[in-house]
Amino acid sequence: MVLIKIAIVAVAIAATLGFAKQQMWFERAGLLSQCEKVATPYGARGGGQWWSCKEGALNGLPNLAADHCDSRGVRGNTELWLCPYSVDKPTF
Repeated sequence: MVLIKIAIVAVAIAATLGFAKQQMWFERAGLLSQCEKVATPYGARGGGQWWSCKEGALNGLPNLAADHCDSRGVRGNTELWLCPYSVDKPTF
C-alpha cells in the first residue's frame, strides 16, 4: 500500500513538472534562460534572424553557437544573436 502511495506522488510530481515546462513557468519566473525573435536592429547589416536572449538565474545566458549563430553583444542580462539561417527554436 505504501508503494502505491509513493507511485501516485511520483506521478503527480512528474505531471506537475511536465505541465510547468509546457507552460514555461521556469522561464517566466526568471530561473531558466529564454530567447525570442526580434526585429533587425537599426543600422544592422546582413540577413538572417535576430534573437534576444535573457539570462536565467540557474543556467545563465544561452549559447546559440550550436545553431551557427553569432553573438552581437551583451547588454545587462540580455544577449543579442544573429543567426544566418532560419531557426524555429534555438537549442541551448
